[in-house]
Amino acid sequence: MALIETNDGYTLWYEASGPHDAAGIVFPVRHRGEFAALGAALAETYRVVRYKPRRVVGETEDEPGAGAGGAWQGPDFTEYPTRMEVADLHAVADAAGLDGFVLAGYSGMAALAGFLAPLSDRTRGLLVGGFPLLADFDYWLGFEEGARAALVQAGLPDQAGDHHLGRLMFRQWAARDDRAALAALPGPKILWYGSQDCEPECRMSHHAGGAAIARHDHADEPRLRDLGFEVIELAGHDHIGALAQVDVVMPQLREALAGSSW
Repeated sequence: MALIETNDGYTLWYEASGPHDAAGIVFPVRHRGEFAALGAALAETYRVVRYKPRRVVGETEDEPGAGAGGAWQGPDFTEYPTRMEVADLHAVADAAGLDGFVLAGYSGMAALAGFLAPLSDRTRGLLVGGFPLLADFDYWLGFEEGARAALVQAGLPDQAGDHHLGRLMFRQWAARDDRAALAALPGPKILWYGSQDCEPECRMSHHAGGAAIARHDHADEPRLRDLGFEVIELAGHDHIGALAQVDVVMPQLREALAGSSW
């Protein structure tokens, strides 16, 4: 685990593992344990980096005294700070010794990876799961707007601020057409999901059942394949299982990645 300071003085946390001369995979994470098991499995072959974007610092876990953090104006932005976000991503990649890399994530961090990939000229591919990459973003924008409004009304402005950047991101993303940029990525493009994701039997259905992730990804498979994606459906797995069952997920991801270089 390591810390780096950005050009504007913010401290970012990251962890790099795997061979120094291997192809790189970068995961944004919400807390230090997120994607640790999957990252460790991938690090047997690839240079794997996990880092905390500044927008999530302090959101799901407290930082130690000498941890990530610093002054910035996140809650005051009126547009999503894409340049800052990409600059932070590239700063972490530089610190880990990577040039080009595959951007990766699952669920909410798959959304961030999908949003950033067309904006970073160093992103070579995508490895994302548990998110409907080609679906419209009305549901997700409504989720962020609704959560923020409820927390404001409850007198919890700090927690409401956590959703402010989310709504700015989905507003901007909804106005873009990324199909050409996704098709142009030269490296591996992989999307995986559980067949029960957000279905009634899914353990996350009470929280985000309206997202209909499995149904969207299944319906979008032809369009994803047209853009060069390998689509992996994990039969019988829900939103939680399609990430947590690394022994089931990893062989299929390893096989899909093995056919690509970047």
